[in-house]
Amino acid sequence: MNGVYAAVLIASGAFTALSLAQNPQTGGGVEGTVVNSATGAGVGGAVVTFFAQANRYETTSDATGRFQIAGMAPGNYRSSARKDGFAPVDLNFFTDSGTRIGSDADPVKVVLKLAPLSNLRGRVVDPDGKPLAGVEVSFVPNLLGSVTSDHDGRFTIEEVRPGSYRLAARPAVNAKPLEFSDGTRVAMVTTYYPSVTDPSLSQKIEFRGDGDLSGYEIRMQTAPVLRVRGIVLNEDGTPSSGAEVSLLPNSESATGVMGLSMRAGQPSSFAIGVRPPPIGMPEATTATGPDGRFDLSAVRPGDWRISAESSSMRERGATTVRVRRSDVDDLEIRLAPRFNLTAAVEWKGEDPRPHSARILGAVTMVNSEGEFVRSGIEESGSLLFENVLPGQYRIIVGSGLSAQVLLGNAEVTNQVFPAIAGGPPLRVILQAVSGRIRGMVEQGGGATIVLIPQGAQRGVIGLTVQCAADGSFELSEVSPGDYYIAAFESPPNLGSLGFGLAPTPAMLSLVPARGTSVKIEEGSVTNVTLPLISVPK
Repeated sequence: MNGVYAAVLIASGAFTALSLAQNPQTGGGVEGTVVNSATGAGVGGAVVTFFAQANRYETTSDATGRFQIAGMAPGNYRSSARKDGFAPVDLNFFTDSGTRIGSDADPVKVVLKLAPLSNLRGRVVDPDGKPLAGVEVSFVPNLLGSVTSDHDGRFTIEEVRPGSYRLAARPAVNAKPLEFSDGTRVAMVTTYYPSVTDPSLSQKIEFRGDGDLSGYEIRMQTAPVLRVRGIVLNEDGTPSSGAEVSLLPNSESATGVMGLSMRAGQPSSFAIGVRPPPIGMPEATTATGPDGRFDLSAVRPGDWRISAESSSMRERGATTVRVRRSDVDDLEIRLAPRFNLTAAVEWKGEDPRPHSARILGAVTMVNSEGEFVRSGIEESGSLLFENVLPGQYRIIVGSGLSAQVLLGNAEVTNQVFPAIAGGPPLRVILQAVSGRIRGMVEQGGGATIVLIPQGAQRGVIGLTVQCAADGSFELSEVSPGDYYIAAFESPPNLGSLGFGLAPTPAMLSLVPARGTSVKIEEGSVTNVTLPLISVPK
């Protein structure tokens, strides 16, 4: 090969794939197809990458989506595919245990999926049907940021992946309540598609990835409102000027089901009794004045959470408030500095670090109110929780693991413990303990399997997996214990993208009553045959 031509190939990143064709190398390899997750069609022109700690291989799929890489050094590789107009299917990418490449001449066969991206178009109108400008529109949860309606009330949300979404619109910042002679006040309030103020009553929008969607009109609603006033104080008790104050629905009574990880075609985990952090569109926002005081002038009656963040974005605080028949004038929010909490991670028994990708994200911290904080394991083997506020927390671990948790010399396993900056060191001692479930669902091709612990309390882990075309399924790495397992017709209405895969409340309510009881023992394989259950609409 000409030396100048080789140098050009190296600089362009194409040397590996092209040189293999001209100078075959010994070693293993992969071959496969990049497919459109919505249509199943091959995706041509996708850049495919397989990488390990010391090796990286890259090629491009052909017009049919097929690709091949040969001469790969043996090892465990993570993979990705990318192309404009598409997004990876696996949102929690690092929960993927990777592809093992050996020295065999026969290539490992893989399928990589890309989700097509679409645009959603619509408009916002007032209660009389007139276009509204300056309205902030976003999905809930807010995964793609927000857009603002133009002078015709029109908006476009770009690069939306297939999934199920709720759409919300918040009144313009300069919108003012109407005040009547009797002192009552009415204002336009956050409205969910097509025209409701309760998000649970909103109509979900289904994106199937087969083109752009349009014609989504949100008719804003009005409601009686009250005023909520208060003060934001720094840690030392001085007023916090310029702090951002946000009003969010208090989710304490929300169904406690949250997806933790999602892997295409593989078992996914979810938590029962764990709430995601408030990430929806705030009902209202404002900023504190020089005296630290704030005024939210249009608050609907209900239970609310008011959070505040300092102008430097380094301190945060929150409080809850119940708004009923009169204004609230005396709220106080005390800010505290956020900090990073690092825990030492040790392993009892066999050291699974060669399979660290399998356990990444399997350790989760929730606060004393059951709200999700953070999960993840660094490659160094230490556990990192970022931007934590001082407070009370608890550690839970994923299926197939047990944990002993120590704060200083005190054991806090399954207990709430205090976390503060510079506090006692935290240690998590993990052990891999699991059994396996294999099963069959008659006429259950594509059915969704849901597994939950019996007597489930707050902060326990369940699993879901989709049956193969013949109705067979397998759940590996299941912690020993007693469970209920059930099979539901496909396609299920599964949880919001961005927080992994989670069964609906309707599905969960049926599992104990209509599911099958199974006992899992360490190292054992349990075989089950399940009936197919219809999910109520």
